Amino acid sequence: MPVLAIDTSNKTLSVAIVKDEETIVEQTVPDTLQHSVKLMPAIQEVLQESQVSMQELTGVIVAKGPGSYTGLRIGVTVAKTLAKTLHIPLKAVSSLQAIVANVVEVVPEGAYVVPFFDARRENIFTGLYQVNQLFPQLVAPERHISWVDWLEELATYEAPLYFVGQLTDAQKELVLEKLGNKAVFTQENDAIARAGFFGKLAQDALEEDADVFVPTYLKLAEAEENWKASHQEEQETNYVERM
Repeated sequence: MPVLAIDTSNKTLSVAIVKDEETIVEQTVPDTLQHSVKLMPAIQEVLQESQVSMQELTGVIVAKGPGSYTGLRIGVTVAKTLAKTLHIPLKAVSSLQAIVANVVEVVPEGAYVVPFFDARRENIFTGLYQVNQLFPQLVAPERHISWVDWLEELATYEAPLYFVGQLTDAQKELVLEKLGNKAVFTQENDAIARAGFFGKLAQDALEEDADVFVPTYLKLAEAEENWKASHQEEQETNYVERM
């Protein structure tokens, strides 16, 4: 029952063939902004290496966001196209949950994990997960929020908080200032999503309707925010349709 897993939601490109929640072949390229060029060749390569044909795929799993607008659209569009063309199920997993999966075997059972992606202007995409039986479960909603506001909320939790993401020195100092020894920093490589985990993460996920499925952005694109700000009288109009 081979399944194709795709993540282009951030700088990392990761593609895998997964069977019965086990990774057969995975190709992960960190720190790339060439998803539109590299995704399809990567899919062909993992299919070839795993000796699985496109027609043998029984499903597609895609990272749904949050993350890069362009990256998300590329991955989701390809996943939807394959699901519709091959008449196979489409499932989606959180891009934040995907990086929490990197640390479930090294953090204590029941520990809180704070995954995050940079959203610019001292804001982040983040959420709060708890590890239960080696599975990351969401306990506080994913959101787009400023570092300061998020750290104030996290300060109300008593347990250690394991941060998964790429921190600048200034951000690390801010975390320590607000949380002290409750903050635990994982390895920088733990922030690299790996599509091989998607089979397990999607095990209880509902099948998506490929005709209407859209990424989870959590924040409007800057162009859309600017348009809304200058067209207050037309707030109910669909920006994308007008453009």
